[in-house]
Amino acid sequence: MSTVFALLLALQQTPGAVVWEAPPADVVEAVEVTEAPDLPAWALADPFGWERSQCSPLVRGDEPMDACQSRVRADLSLALGDRLPAGLRPADAPTPCQATPSADGSFPVECREPERRVASANTVQDQVCESRPRREGGAVAFVTECRPAGASSERQGLRFRLPIGD
Repeated sequence: MSTVFALLLALQQTPGAVVWEAPPADVVEAVEVTEAPDLPAWALADPFGWERSQCSPLVRGDEPMDACQSRVRADLSLALGDRLPAGLRPADAPTPCQATPSADGSFPVECREPERRVASANTVQDQVCESRPRREGGAVAFVTECRPAGASSERQGLRFRLPIGD
């Protein structure tokens, strides 16, 4: 037992002998493409989905994520031009400029990020619907009446349902 302990002490390194290596810095090179790439129609319709599909670890392999995103975003920028969503715009892309009409009839050019508006949510109201028979002439027809949940009914008091027979 003492020989095993002595062997372990002999195998230990002296303090300060551990050398830490700095991880290699990932260098993302700017991708320069002059021709518009041939992208499928669905890539132009859903650019975010195209980026996710191309930069998936299963597709990109050993390529770093930053390099993949730079390459795909440059391709999308060339293919879509001004229609490229702001979230996919390359970092070095210029701010989009747009001529907007003013009250005096001129069209000043404004260069800024497009405004994002939150769509108004359609609130669904709970309803209470009741179907009941109604005699019209010699026939019986069913009528459905709906009202918002929580609203009081016009009818109040004691109600009885009577069977309607022929």
